[in-house]
Amino acid sequence: MAAPFKPFTDTPIGYVDNDGSPVAKMKPTLSDDQLKRLYGLMVLCRAIDDRGYIMVRQGRAGFLAQTAGQEASQIGSAFFLEKRDWIFPSHRELGAALTKGMTPGQLLAHVLGKDLDPAKGRNMPSHYGDGELHIVSPSSTVGNKTPAAVGVAMAAHIKKSGEVSMCYIGDGATSEGDTLAAFNLAGVFKSPVIFAVQNNQYAISIDAKHQTASRTFAEKAAAFGFDGYLVDGNDVVACAEITKFAIDRARAGEGPTLIEFLTYRYGPHSSADDDSRYRKKEELELWRNTRDPITRMKKYLTRQGLWDDAAEAKLQDEVKAAVEKGLAEAEASPLPAPETVFDHVYATLLPHQIEEKIEIFGHA
Repeated sequence: MAAPFKPFTDTPIGYVDNDGSPVAKMKPTLSDDQLKRLYGLMVLCRAIDDRGYIMVRQGRAGFLAQTAGQEASQIGSAFFLEKRDWIFPSHRELGAALTKGMTPGQLLAHVLGKDLDPAKGRNMPSHYGDGELHIVSPSSTVGNKTPAAVGVAMAAHIKKSGEVSMCYIGDGATSEGDTLAAFNLAGVFKSPVIFAVQNNQYAISIDAKHQTASRTFAEKAAAFGFDGYLVDGNDVVACAEITKFAIDRARAGEGPTLIEFLTYRYGPHSSADDDSRYRKKEELELWRNTRDPITRMKKYLTRQGLWDDAAEAKLQDEVKAAVEKGLAEAEASPLPAPETVFDHVYATLLPHQIEEKIEIFGHA
């Protein structure tokens, strides 16, 4: 399957420049409605993320890994996934979870550890999961989900089910042995998996230049026999277009793809981190003021005659209402029942778990 762009480039592939002007040689295949939908999802994602961070600062929640700054790479990469496809997220994939179908109420219930959360509030915060939507709950251990993503993709290939695995990892996870083993396995067996490397410049407090000596993370795919693409991760059009190409290739039996999304996180690694110790304020302001993915997409839509002040006001009202409704749903949701601690661990309770449940609650 031929692509309109080349793998292993040193310059990030982009469709929209920072000022919102289109890149002349790159023509999007997305419809006007899809372009506006991408923008709306990014605005909603940031509003949910902001509300979650406020709740942490108010002492109503204990922890959050912010998504702000990375909306384009997450929403663009998940935009063309189908319900049957699998997502293996990291701890910052709010945008991917929202795009795949989780609601604002479920996402805010997750922050609060409430029963409305599909995982019943049992996961660590910012570890979104939903069995119905095939969003596999992440682990905090860096890189350990990559073999699982490849395993699910291999099973889909054997069953000819047409399912694709989207595995989100950070730049730091590319240094883990599990990830390199998964790359190798995927390449050998042509597994229908996309490795979405969220290169937000920092693996906790280690910057990318101290993480690898490679020019890019995308070029690492060459050693394992498949293509890697370096993409402007703040250009949601590019993120969606290139990921659609990778998804179509995977579904057609043409194997894995690695996509490096060059992006930036505005917040610290988490609400428990002091990012002022390892990055300069000037760097953060440069990305926030000149490369913001939401601002860029709004300018692009406006230039294309698809957006105006009235459309923006309507969207902002809709987003505010959706977040307020979601928060009300999350707050009204009860805390998970104690016996749910045994749910979603194994498909069938093990003998010792049955004994423990009977001892604690009087029934299995």
